[in-house]
Amino acid sequence: MKPAREEMFRQVERSLKDDIRPTLGDELKISAFRHMMASLVLTLGRGVGSTFYRAGFDIGVYKAEKHGLKGVDEALDYAVEVFEKTKLGLLNVEEVSEEEVVLTMKESVTADGYDVGEKLCYFQAGFIAGLLQGATGQRWQVKERACVAEGNEECVFVGRVWHDENTWKGGC
Repeated sequence: MKPAREEMFRQVERSLKDDIRPTLGDELKISAFRHMMASLVLTLGRGVGSTFYRAGFDIGVYKAEKHGLKGVDEALDYAVEVFEKTKLGLLNVEEVSEEEVVLTMKESVTADGYDVGEKLCYFQAGFIAGLLQGATGQRWQVKERACVAEGNEECVFVGRVWHDENTWKGGC
């Protein structure tokens, strides 16, 4: 990870003191979050998903290294815990091997309540990929196979170790 990114994440963590907002606390209403996200999409354009994925990925790698996560199981246990604690969504591990994982998520902060016909959980997918890469030392890619914003009951993520451009042949 680039030193400037790592330093930025350290600064963010230092800024998050228990008493930083003594009256309002550390939570943010979902409406404020969604307005900020919508504004970013309008400002940066419809292809902003890859930017959200990369942001999640960088944070995931940082967190895996910071917490000394080792292996797929530790990365996924941490992801489940962090998603619920930070209210990103309720993540559940469905299938796990050393080279592929399948996860489902309900109550997505990004997608629940939307019916836009497209996937929206790029940040979460990137975060999972970053955790897996940081914890295993292997290059991972995570794709959202289904999203509640497309009308599905839950979001489904499939992660695979990246071997080459043929990793995703045959679909996810």
